[in-house]
Amino acid sequence: MKNLILYLAYGSNMLPERMMRRCPGATALGVARLPNYRLTERLYADIDFFEGESVFGVLYLITERDMRSLDAYEGYPKVYRREWLEVEYRGESYTALTYEMSAATKIARDGQPYPEDYRKMCSAGARFYHVPNKFTKKGKSSK
Repeated sequence: MKNLILYLAYGSNMLPERMMRRCPGATALGVARLPNYRLTERLYADIDFFEGESVFGVLYLITERDMRSLDAYEGYPKVYRREWLEVEYRGESYTALTYEMSAATKIARDGQPYPEDYRKMCSAGARFYHVPNKFTKKGKSSK
Protein backbone atom coordinates (compact mmCIF):
# COMPACT_ATOMS: atom_id res chain seq x y z
CA MET A 1 0.00 0.00 0.00
CA LYS A 2 1.24 3.44 -0.88
CA ASN A 3 0.69 6.72 0.91
CA LEU A 4 -0.37 5.42 4.29
CA ILE A 5 -1.22 8.03 6.90
CA LEU A 6 -0.96 8.01 10.69
CA TYR A 7 -4.26 9.09 12.26
CA LEU A 8 -4.93 9.78 15.95
CA ALA A 9 -8.49 9.05 17.10
CA TYR A 10 -9.46 10.50 20.49
CA GLY A 11 -13.29 10.28 20.44
CA SER A 12 -15.79 7.80 19.04
CA ASN A 13 -13.32 6.49 16.44
CA MET A 14 -11.45 4.76 19.27
CA LEU A 15 -14.29 2.20 19.20
CA PRO A 16 -12.97 -0.50 16.82
CA GLU A 17 -16.24 -1.44 15.13
CA ARG A 18 -17.15 2.21 14.51
CA MET A 19 -13.75 2.95 12.99
CA MET A 20 -13.82 -0.16 10.81
CA ARG A 21 -17.21 0.83 9.34
CA ARG A 22 -15.84 4.26 8.44
CA CYS A 23 -12.34 3.22 7.43
CA PRO A 24 -12.15 -0.43 6.36
CA GLY A 25 -8.50 -0.04 5.35
CA ALA A 26 -7.40 1.15 8.80
CA THR A 27 -5.08 -0.75 11.10
CA ALA A 28 -4.99 0.08 14.81
CA LEU A 29 -1.41 0.41 16.04
CA GLY A 30 -2.09 1.19 19.70
CA VAL A 31 -2.27 3.97 22.26
CA ALA A 32 -0.54 7.27 21.50
CA ARG A 33 -0.25 10.54 23.38
CA LEU A 34 -0.80 14.03 22.01
CA PRO A 35 1.22 16.31 24.29
CA ASN A 36 0.19 19.85 25.17
CA TYR A 37 -3.47 19.37 24.30
CA ARG A 38 -6.55 18.67 26.36
CA LEU A 39 -9.82 16.96 25.53
CA THR A 40 -12.81 19.33 25.50
CA GLU A 41 -16.49 18.41 25.56
CA ARG A 42 -18.31 20.44 22.87
CA LEU A 43 -21.30 18.27 21.97
CA TYR A 44 -18.65 15.95 20.50
CA ALA A 45 -15.02 15.45 21.43
CA ASP A 46 -12.62 18.23 20.57
CA ILE A 47 -9.04 19.16 21.44
CA ASP A 48 -7.49 22.45 22.52
CA PHE A 49 -3.85 23.41 22.85
CA PHE A 50 -3.03 23.45 26.56
CA GLU A 51 0.59 23.28 27.62
CA GLY A 52 1.39 20.55 30.11
CA GLU A 53 -1.70 18.41 29.49
CA SER A 54 -2.10 15.41 27.19
CA VAL A 55 -4.76 13.70 25.12
CA PHE A 56 -4.52 9.93 24.78
CA GLY A 57 -6.03 8.17 21.81
CA VAL A 58 -5.61 5.35 19.35
CA LEU A 59 -3.06 5.64 16.55
CA TYR A 60 -4.23 4.12 13.28
CA LEU A 61 -2.55 3.58 9.95
CA ILE A 62 -5.09 4.65 7.30
CA THR A 63 -5.29 4.95 3.53
CA GLU A 64 -6.01 8.11 1.56
CA ARG A 65 -9.50 6.72 0.90
CA ASP A 66 -9.99 6.31 4.65
CA MET A 67 -8.91 9.92 5.15
CA ARG A 68 -11.52 11.10 2.63
CA SER A 69 -14.13 9.05 4.50
CA LEU A 70 -13.09 10.67 7.79
CA ASP A 71 -13.19 14.10 6.12
CA ALA A 72 -16.82 13.51 5.15
CA TYR A 73 -17.76 12.13 8.56
CA GLU A 74 -16.03 14.95 10.46
CA GLY A 75 -17.54 17.68 8.28
CA TYR A 76 -14.14 18.80 7.00
CA PRO A 77 -13.34 21.65 6.58
CA LYS A 78 -16.34 23.47 8.06
CA VAL A 79 -17.07 21.56 11.30
CA TYR A 80 -13.65 20.01 11.95
CA ARG A 81 -10.37 20.88 10.33
CA ARG A 82 -7.42 18.60 9.74
CA GLU A 83 -4.40 19.05 11.96
CA TRP A 84 -1.01 17.40 11.54
CA LEU A 85 0.43 17.19 15.05
CA GLU A 86 3.31 15.47 16.80
CA VAL A 87 2.21 12.42 18.80
CA GLU A 88 4.21 10.05 20.96
CA TYR A 89 3.94 6.35 20.26
CA ARG A 90 6.17 3.72 21.87
CA GLY A 91 8.71 6.30 22.94
CA GLU A 92 9.05 7.89 19.50
CA SER A 93 7.58 11.06 18.01
CA TYR A 94 5.51 10.93 14.81
CA THR A 95 3.43 13.41 12.82
CA ALA A 96 -0.17 12.23 12.70
CA LEU A 97 -3.42 13.50 11.28
CA THR A 98 -6.16 14.35 13.74
CA TYR A 99 -9.21 16.60 13.67
CA GLU A 100 -9.91 19.73 15.71
CA MET A 101 -13.13 21.73 15.60
CA SER A 102 -13.05 24.92 13.56
CA ALA A 103 -13.12 28.19 15.49
CA ALA A 104 -16.76 28.79 14.52
CA THR A 105 -17.78 25.30 15.66
CA LYS A 106 -15.93 25.72 18.97
CA ILE A 107 -17.92 28.91 19.65
CA ALA A 108 -21.24 27.41 18.57
CA ARG A 109 -20.84 24.23 20.64
CA ASP A 110 -18.96 25.52 23.67
CA GLY A 111 -20.35 24.09 26.89
CA GLN A 112 -22.67 21.57 25.21
CA PRO A 113 -22.48 18.12 26.83
CA TYR A 114 -21.98 14.88 24.93
CA PRO A 115 -25.13 13.00 23.88
CA GLU A 116 -25.39 9.92 26.09
CA ASP A 117 -24.98 7.41 23.21
CA TYR A 118 -21.85 9.23 22.03
CA ARG A 119 -20.44 9.29 25.58
CA LYS A 120 -20.99 5.52 25.83
CA MET A 121 -19.24 4.84 22.49
CA CYS A 122 -16.22 6.94 23.43
CA SER A 123 -16.05 5.37 26.87
CA ALA A 124 -16.22 1.85 25.37
CA GLY A 125 -13.39 2.68 22.96
CA ALA A 126 -11.29 4.10 25.79
CA ARG A 127 -11.85 0.95 27.87
CA PHE A 128 -11.06 -1.33 24.91
CA TYR A 129 -7.67 0.29 24.34
CA HIS A 130 -6.98 1.09 28.01
CA VAL A 131 -6.90 4.82 27.26
CA PRO A 132 -7.59 7.14 30.22
CA ASN A 133 -11.38 7.44 30.15
CA LYS A 134 -12.39 11.12 29.99
CA PHE A 135 -15.92 10.26 28.86
CA THR A 136 -17.62 9.41 32.13
CA LYS A 137 -20.50 11.64 33.19
CA LYS A 138 -19.52 14.72 35.10
CA GLY A 139 -21.00 15.11 38.53
CA LYS A 140 -20.58 14.18 42.16
CA SER A 141 -19.39 10.65 41.46
CA SER A 142 -16.54 11.75 39.15
CA LYS A 143 -14.81 13.94 41.74
